[in-house]
Amino acid sequence: MGSPSPEEAGPHPAGWFKRLEILLVVSGAAIVFALMGLSVSDALLRSFFNKPIFGANDYAQILLSFAIAISFPLCVLSGRLIAIDTLLRRFPAPVQSLLDWSTTILGIAMLAYLAWRSFFNALEAATFGETTLLLQLPFAPSYYAVAIGCGLSALVLLLERITK
Repeated sequence: MGSPSPEEAGPHPAGWFKRLEILLVVSGAAIVFALMGLSVSDALLRSFFNKPIFGANDYAQILLSFAIAISFPLCVLSGRLIAIDTLLRRFPAPVQSLLDWSTTILGIAMLAYLAWRSFFNALEAATFGETTLLLQLPFAPSYYAVAIGCGLSALVLLLERITK
């Protein structure tokens, strides 16, 4: 008998990671698909009828910020973080482990800092009423999305390191 697959793992973190990854992939795909539809529609309406979608750039700006916010934890979950381990493999196992933990802690600290700054930028944007140019869409939700994405990435990175 082998170990259970992530789908069968139940409350084990691997099962939660897989479910979270599926949720993020579906959400990100929906946002990118909406962004694509908006861009294509705007271009076709502009070219054929000289009637572009008013505020298409504003919508695209907001949608893109949400797509980026989703991509942070998705990169961590899919293991697509950049790692250059050419020299790392030449060190003994204890040194490799120490360096691995150090880079993980550094990554968690950077993501947590980005989450914290994005959260306070969202508060400032809400306080000052920062909006997009044409449609006056508020920027605060975009900042909140980035804060949540970075915070979730830091948490996933920590949980992934602990469960290894």
